Amino acid sequence: MMKRHGWLLVLLCALTLPACGERQLPAEPEEGVLIYAALNPVTNELTRSIEAFNEEHEDVQIEIHDYSDEGGLKRLQTELVLGQVPDIMEMHYFGRAGAQVAGTTGSYHVLPGLYEEAEDEYWMPYRQMVQKGYLEDLWPYIENDPDFGRDGVLQAPVKAAEIDGSLYILFQRVTIFTLTGRESVVGDRYSWTVEDVMDILTGMPEGSTILRYNMTRRDAFFNFLRFSLDRFVDWEAGTCRFDSQDFLDLVQFLENFPDEVDSENPIAAEEEVRRRIMAGEQLLEGIMIDWQMDVGVSDGLWQERAAFPGYPTADGSSGSFFYPLGTILSMSSVCRNKDAAWEYIRRLLVPRVSKKDPLVTFMNIPVSTHDFELLLLGEIQQQHKTAAFLHLQDDPKELVKQDHPLLGEQHFKYGPQVSVMHLLSEEDTERYKRLIDHTTQLYWPNDELSNIVWETLGPYFAGDRTLDDTIGLLNNRVGLYLHEQQ
Repeated sequence: MMKRHGWLLVLLCALTLPACGERQLPAEPEEGVLIYAALNPVTNELTRSIEAFNEEHEDVQIEIHDYSDEGGLKRLQTELVLGQVPDIMEMHYFGRAGAQVAGTTGSYHVLPGLYEEAEDEYWMPYRQMVQKGYLEDLWPYIENDPDFGRDGVLQAPVKAAEIDGSLYILFQRVTIFTLTGRESVVGDRYSWTVEDVMDILTGMPEGSTILRYNMTRRDAFFNFLRFSLDRFVDWEAGTCRFDSQDFLDLVQFLENFPDEVDSENPIAAEEEVRRRIMAGEQLLEGIMIDWQMDVGVSDGLWQERAAFPGYPTADGSSGSFFYPLGTILSMSSVCRNKDAAWEYIRRLLVPRVSKKDPLVTFMNIPVSTHDFELLLLGEIQQQHKTAAFLHLQDDPKELVKQDHPLLGEQHFKYGPQVSVMHLLSEEDTERYKRLIDHTTQLYWPNDELSNIVWETLGPYFAGDRTLDDTIGLLNNRVGLYLHEQQ
């Protein structure tokens, strides 16, 4: 598995290049040629888009360099260290299984289920690459583009991707990962602290759990809490503060989960989860939000109005995060023709939704404001058409029998008594927009940091090390890691 790709090791490898593989650095590109670094296998779609660009531009051509082969990622990192930086880079390697989304077969993001890792999946070290000056700020290009400007992009997911007010990556669409609960229990909120969660849990029936009864401590850490780790690290200064009370609160939160659970029939486990939700013995459930209809699906899950507090954070800030889907691109700061590179990257923002059939193209939240607004309108229109077609009946079981693309199995996985279709209202739309606006974090895991933290906490949870010793060791280990990144 590609778990650790420390830049120090890459540098050492670069200094002894012949020992690191047979391949040498590629020749410098010819004048007027831009290099596109493909982390993932080159698809027909990518090839067609590059060919279309090359046909439209006589003075500049894009050439694909394929880094999806075994050892390709390390080769790219070596080239970066030696100053041979591609002009356009993919920033997310999907792994051998290819691009996956939570909830699909073989997915590693099992929300709301258990955590698994995609074999050899890898996210480029975004923050470190910015710190080292590898990447170009894309905001000026968006602002000066006559077809976009700042108003042309959905602000919340793009701002979540910023680093110190600058934007160095671009993506076409996102989904929201969050935790949902009964509004009457958790309150109308979009964020909370560990203390808030524990206070509410004490008022629930004996034996109640925060999340699924069969979610382990490791599941909770990797699914929900590792995205808080950046809050305890100052990447620029190379310091960390895991001895803060805020981090100790997160450790306390993890102590509420079992170290392991007995394996059981998955169907029986789902039935038990459903029973506990209906009995009010489970506080929260993980969910993905794409369409505004998903807000209503959450209401159906709890059989009342749902809230979206997300996972608890140390400072009570946003507890939900955007997961960027599809190709994620960056432009290098030393790009040989930045205007031409932007001409290619901007294709991620080109509108794809039409008024004629606004629901065909997207199944997620588009970053294009044009597409987003048309999807909002199109979903409401389609819901009304669907209702007219089905002639909504009093018995929800009859509704489940209808075969319609908007009434997929996921909306009824807890049984027909839970989810009853209702027409989208203006209030549903506003709740959907508020959730998007209150989501301020970007899913961008740092495997090295999260692995260090989890491995260091292990002996404490096993009872083999005191908390004080654990925190001291954690500060030392992370401090050394940060020093390597500088």
